[in-house]
Amino acid sequence: MPTDTAMSAAVRMPPAFARTALPGRIVFGDGATSRLVDELDQHDLRQVMLITAAGDAQLGEQGRKVLGDRVQLHWEEVRQHVPRELAQRATSAARAAEADVLVAIGGGSTTGLGKAIAVATGLPLAVVPTTYAGSEMTPIYGLTSDNDKITARDARALPRIVVYDPRLLTTLPPAVVGPSGLNALAHCAEALWAANAEPITVSIALDGARRLRQHLPAAYESDHPAARGEVLIAACLAGMALGTVGTSLHHALCHLLGGMFDAPHAETHAVVLPYVVRYLQPAVPEAAGRLAQALGASEHALGRNIWELGQDVGCPIGLRSVGIREDDLAALTEAALAKQLPSPRPLDYDSLYQALHDAWTGEPPGA
Repeated sequence: MPTDTAMSAAVRMPPAFARTALPGRIVFGDGATSRLVDELDQHDLRQVMLITAAGDAQLGEQGRKVLGDRVQLHWEEVRQHVPRELAQRATSAARAAEADVLVAIGGGSTTGLGKAIAVATGLPLAVVPTTYAGSEMTPIYGLTSDNDKITARDARALPRIVVYDPRLLTTLPPAVVGPSGLNALAHCAEALWAANAEPITVSIALDGARRLRQHLPAAYESDHPAARGEVLIAACLAGMALGTVGTSLHHALCHLLGGMFDAPHAETHAVVLPYVVRYLQPAVPEAAGRLAQALGASEHALGRNIWELGQDVGCPIGLRSVGIREDDLAALTEAALAKQLPSPRPLDYDSLYQALHDAWTGEPPGA
């Protein structure tokens, strides 16, 4: 048998860590929306505030059909980045309706509004996601006011019930599938080098990244529920990983872009991710190497390989394509430094500005 000395030379002791698993029930299946009432019954929840976006009339109709006379209030005003005044009005409406549960059916903005109401009221939240946002698996929520988006963690923001129904994603346009999938990949990447990263969550994040690389192109090319469902599982893993260990520079920058310039959420994540990965890679070589392996990518061209995946699934090219002007980059860089955004690589103006300018042009990231 090998001696302790020989064994210690061959195997490195894993670092110590502590991990708090997030609670919540997940229900997955084709047509799983029909099980929503049964899930609410298990918690004796009968007075529903239904939240869907006005532009998703079909989802609203389906939600009312499934929930029936439990719906005490149907709220349809939803906006990205959750304006604080909107959340306050929706919270007042929830209290006036005497709801005992919030049910959000839709994408990340719909879920985000539900989270803000849940934090303010203490009401339980059930979510039926229709994109790959992954927000439904996290206790992170955000509110925007005065061109500033503030995010926070709160246990009340974590949905009590999440129902994944791949059938609902068959109507998701390819132009949404691609950026939403890259948004999920950003969750996986950040979970690898967030300050609280630990081995269990890293494993979850890497599995999510592998699944996204394997299934996202098919989900982009086809609306088949099986393909869309595979990416839904990947997005669940991605959100679970990020929700457990928190965010890092990529999400902080994208939230700045959203708060300062109202940049579209998923598209901004999709555009920025390859450039932030390249920017951070020298500071996190081991984590970046694991991500490259999970994606079947070259470690030396990881940023470019992520960029190429984004192009394969129809993501926008460059921040200029999502409404950001070149003149905005200086203010963005200054705000990032002033706020001391979390980053495993120390931030300095010149290098960060260059990374953001590269993201603005949309040229493929270099090695």
